[in-house]
Amino acid sequence: MREISWKRFGYHVVYDASIYDAIEFASRHGFGYIVPDLMVPRFFPERFSKSERRRIREAAASRNVSISFHGPSDYLNLGTLHSEVRKAVLHRFKMCLDFARDVEAKRLTLHIDPPFDFVFAGREGTYLRDHWSTYRNAIKQSLLELVDFSQRDVLICIENDRLSRMAMEVLEELLPMENLFLTWDIPKSHTTSGEPIVEMENFFMRHLKKIRECHLHGQKPGKCSHDVIGVGEIDFAHYLEILVSHDVCFTLEIRPREEALKSLEILKDLLENFGWKISASAEL
Repeated sequence: MREISWKRFGYHVVYDASIYDAIEFASRHGFGYIVPDLMVPRFFPERFSKSERRRIREAAASRNVSISFHGPSDYLNLGTLHSEVRKAVLHRFKMCLDFARDVEAKRLTLHIDPPFDFVFAGREGTYLRDHWSTYRNAIKQSLLELVDFSQRDVLICIENDRLSRMAMEVLEELLPMENLFLTWDIPKSHTTSGEPIVEMENFFMRHLKKIRECHLHGQKPGKCSHDVIGVGEIDFAHYLEILVSHDVCFTLEIRPREEALKSLEILKDLLENFGWKISASAEL
């Protein structure tokens, strides 16, 4: 049986009392990393001084737990055409990158929200098509600025939540860059009935070597996601079998964390079914 390192499995930190609490939970229960969500106020970068960031870094190292971050996804649109707003959005993401760098985080996952569109009464509008190149350029320039700012210390990973065709076009152009990567949220590349979104899935299959993080969570048909693995119609084993041989880490985006822990056990069984065992000694 092939072995896969336990350090490639983490969980999404939302309801935990603190980053220290999350580190301790991960260490006790076999998670190799944590992913605090920077949309949660108690994890806002400005709440942590330089000395506090050093203590977090030391606490994580002492427990052999890595840190990655999920960037804020509450309407911070990298493609906004309001220049002063886009400047503020970029400033916020740079604060997140600074925080990530100071605690030696591995990755920062970001969303690209699609631009607003207008419609005519009873039929599709043309506004977005008319301004496609303008929005496309705004997204492109924002990503270039963030990649340059990251200085390769933290991997910038773009998630597919609401990943529009326009965003995929920009990423097709920019992914050859050294420090731009992808986070594949498996359920969010499916419909609420569990059917794959073909265009999105094909995009990720073309860029398997650029995926650095994978989000896993169950989704009941027609219901909200972020449930325990195994709930719903998605064949996670199919995707695990594809991704496990690549340089991908697997984040259980399941809340609360006790449900993520249950899902880790389910994940172990899925992996063992096609010949992989999570191991403390494995390098891969």
